Amino acid sequence: MARKTAEQEEKAPKEAVASSRAQPSSGSLFGLCLAAWLVPGLGHFMLGRKWRALILFVFIVGMFVLGLAMQGQFFSTGSGSILHTLGFFAELSTGVSMPAATFFGYGGGNTYFVCSNYGTAYLISAGMLNVLSILDAFDIAMGRKS
Repeated sequence: MARKTAEQEEKAPKEAVASSRAQPSSGSLFGLCLAAWLVPGLGHFMLGRKWRALILFVFIVGMFVLGLAMQGQFFSTGSGSILHTLGFFAELSTGVSMPAATFFGYGGGNTYFVCSNYGTAYLISAGMLNVLSILDAFDIAMGRKS
């Protein structure tokens, strides 16, 4: 019985600290997630996690640039295939990188180029990694993760 009471006393201060944290407003969470989507790592930077933000930015943008260098293919929503539509949203998840590449004249890769399939995989992986970083920034802002 005494053992159980000691364990409960140890947990009580931790629970009190967790419940005393103020929940961020939905507007600030939306702004944080939007910023994290537009520029990879910006959500972590806004939360004060500068090194994590730098690492995420370098690796996500690096994967995107490598995908472009390997002439990866951009998917479109007008193809009628569900997998192409999912690929489009995965590539769009990289934030401003995909519209910027399209604006500067990158129209998609050459499907006959040797590495184009790998490039497409890099483009999709960069988008999915950015989605994970957005969710991580959201969890940190909510106090679910230290």
